[in-house]
Amino acid sequence: MREIKIMNPRVMVMIETEANHNSPSFSSRFVETLFHYSAFFDCLEACMSPEHEPDRRIMETVIVTELVTNMLAAEGEERGMRSVKLDTWRSFFARFGMVEQELSDVLLYQVKLVTGKCSGWKFCTTNWDDGSLTIGWKGTPMTSVSVWKFVRTARLVSGPKDLVVEFV
Repeated sequence: MREIKIMNPRVMVMIETEANHNSPSFSSRFVETLFHYSAFFDCLEACMSPEHEPDRRIMETVIVTELVTNMLAAEGEERGMRSVKLDTWRSFFARFGMVEQELSDVLLYQVKLVTGKCSGWKFCTTNWDDGSLTIGWKGTPMTSVSVWKFVRTARLVSGPKDLVVEFV
């Protein structure tokens, strides 16, 4: 977070897998991974046309061999993928003085417009959650999109002739 704050971005956009794959309990990780990727594979099957079957199979193979194996078989530092849900990120970012910014209503309209163009996307769900967007499949949350901003605090710094406001 220190490196991000040093870059001084106006906003930070967070797009995250909406699942808790970070539980120390294997059974919790297993159930969460099972539900999440079952919905993901169902989405791929419904939304990818038959001519993209080879691409879909490659995606499924990569996901199973790399992501799912990493989440379930790896422990400690070996586990590189550690997805957590939006509420966990909210708590984390608040500790670093970040405030969630509300996404535009236009974004939700655009998401609904795009998902309405394909018959397979009729099972795509959207949820507006305190200004953030969660996109799901048949009610299972899949991805969250949120925007964050560092809170700027001001302090007065007196110089030899001027009064300067410095933002920290």
